[in-house]
Amino acid sequence: MILPRVGIIADDRLQQHMLQAAMAHFGFEVIVSADPSRMELIRDRGLSLDVWLIDINRDNDDELSDWLDELIHGPIPVLVGFEKAPPRGSTTLPRWQKRLYQKLKEVVPGKPLAGESAASLERLSAPVSAQPSRILLPKIFANLALTGKPADEVWVLGASLGGPGAVKNFLDALPAGLPVAFVYAQHIDCRFEETLSATIGRHSELKLCLFQEGRQLTHGDVLVAPITDEFGFEAEGRLVSTHHDWPGPYGPSIDQVILNVHRHFQARTGIILFSGMGNDGSEALTALPERQLPVWVQTPATCANASMPESALATGLVTFHGTPFQLANQLVNRLKNHWMNTHEPDTCQH
Repeated sequence: MILPRVGIIADDRLQQHMLQAAMAHFGFEVIVSADPSRMELIRDRGLSLDVWLIDINRDNDDELSDWLDELIHGPIPVLVGFEKAPPRGSTTLPRWQKRLYQKLKEVVPGKPLAGESAASLERLSAPVSAQPSRILLPKIFANLALTGKPADEVWVLGASLGGPGAVKNFLDALPAGLPVAFVYAQHIDCRFEETLSATIGRHSELKLCLFQEGRQLTHGDVLVAPITDEFGFEAEGRLVSTHHDWPGPYGPSIDQVILNVHRHFQARTGIILFSGMGNDGSEALTALPERQLPVWVQTPATCANASMPESALATGLVTFHGTPFQLANQLVNRLKNHWMNTHEPDTCQH
């Protein structure tokens, strides 16, 4: 896949860095990022770009005005002047990112930003010749009838480009009857929300479901996080809408899903980040006060787009990585061992 290509010219080094980070988050490839003093050298390189981002404060410099005027009247779209980026971790940063993203969508139409397409879902819907390999349910869970009971653990599954196929393989490998529920946060056009649920769940023994106010997550549930409306949890772990959009440029915000799940479930939270562009999810990892949570990622070499798991690995907080099947197998073993260590001996003597 050819990523949208961007050139950044900014005379404030911090602003330049924040624009670079935002471009990676949106799924752009930054071809050049420099101070305006290097513009003459850059112009001679004949760069092939989809958009220029220009943020300079020296309006009275005639030399700068000349090349800027030339860019503005050239064939490549130019965005000029940006409000100062808030600090990393600031509550206003997602809003700044969203405004920048909306501007980019206006001047770079039709470019593949960091969301999944309908075409990939169609490919996953095609008939298959064999049923997926499925891990056996551990014997300690066989007679417990856990399905329908409030979830002991809730794991966030985060993904963007390349994610649906990986998440489907992960869920297909899991047996019914495990003491766990999932919240699946996938960057995708809101028109395909229901299609995503039907496609990902068609071979799974788990129950994929859409958001419903007041619903309680139970063992075996896979809640597909709504694309447009942020949600949280209230008493007894019941779903509640916040009645506003997700922060940041994409819905759902994987960072915010992680934070909202952890706010209620605390140490009973797990996180797996799959294939995807950008770094959504990584900021939440560093913001969580709990440092003992299981944080796993799909091995980057197996991803269609590796930047999301690579960004998570860069935090130093990832505790396991593997293929979707290996992640599923690791989860089954972890749930079995945790159950054996925390429940009465007579429930796990087999």
